[in-house]
Amino acid sequence: MNNLRTPVIILVIILVAVGAWLLGYRQHTEPTAANDTAQLQQGSTQTPVDTSASGTDSTATSPTPPLDPSTVATNVVGTWQSVDDPNYTVVITADGKWTDKYKGGDASSSVSETGTYKIFTSANPDPGFDSTIVPGTVYTVVKEGKSTLYYSVLEASGTNLQLSYLARGNTLAFVRVQ
Repeated sequence: MNNLRTPVIILVIILVAVGAWLLGYRQHTEPTAANDTAQLQQGSTQTPVDTSASGTDSTATSPTPPLDPSTVATNVVGTWQSVDDPNYTVVITADGKWTDKYKGGDASSSVSETGTYKIFTSANPDPGFDSTIVPGTVYTVVKEGKSTLYYSVLEASGTNLQLSYLARGNTLAFVRVQ
């Protein structure tokens, strides 16, 4: 009986760790202040204003140009690695597949989940989206298993991808791997 106790404890620890990651990984990068979240959702950024003539420093809010949905659809396709956790990658395909991968210390602790995604805007809203759709904002809905996750796309360039998870307001930032 004592011979089985250690492997069972290790298995329970691994299952708890994997479950915690599956349930909460996307919320680990909370913005530092409530106004950061509001700015991200409104699509604005802080840009410095040159006030050297007046001798004062100031920061003004300027709107970020709206993203083009067709450009976003093209630019999101690829393999993306999290800038916060190099073990977390997302593979997005042109045919609507989204795969979250987390590389653990060994093969038994690695996790992969594949689902679908769709890009939408106020012109073609997702029927299940129950929040306010901001005109000029590009959104994506990801469905994996029983989970449906909504993001606003903050950046989708050839090298960077930033998504704001709308349920919590945190930002996921990625760099292109492939």
